[in-house]
Amino acid sequence: MERVLRMAILHDLSEALTFDISKAYLTYLGKRGRKMKNMIEASAWKYLVDGMKPPKLSNDYLKVQQEYDEGQTVESEIVHAADSLDILLQVIDLRRRGYPQSCLQDLWDQSITTVRRSPIHSASAILRMIIRSSRELER
Repeated sequence: MERVLRMAILHDLSEALTFDISKAYLTYLGKRGRKMKNMIEASAWKYLVDGMKPPKLSNDYLKVQQEYDEGQTVESEIVHAADSLDILLQVIDLRRRGYPQSCLQDLWDQSITTVRRSPIHSASAILRMIIRSSRELER
């Protein structure tokens, strides 16, 4: 659990520096979009861990970042699923504030796809609750 929390906090801290760059936005940049996002996020992670003392802590967090990027461990899968679920909740909040669904649809669809592909079973249950909340907005 501690590793999941560390990974999630570092991921969100780096996004506080870079903003959450959506995949829909990256499509406008073509093939270089994914590379640019990875470079920006890696730079933010490096900035964060370079300021950590002692160096062992910095190295430990760099390993956590690599683990997150690779997405091969249960911990990284949990954080990726949670990140997508958070995006879906943000979309619902934006819709409640009056943003048109058409502006948010790509982000919504991509996040749902990510959660549905997740091997984390509880993510699917949470996704169903979020979709129910979204449908209530349409009424």
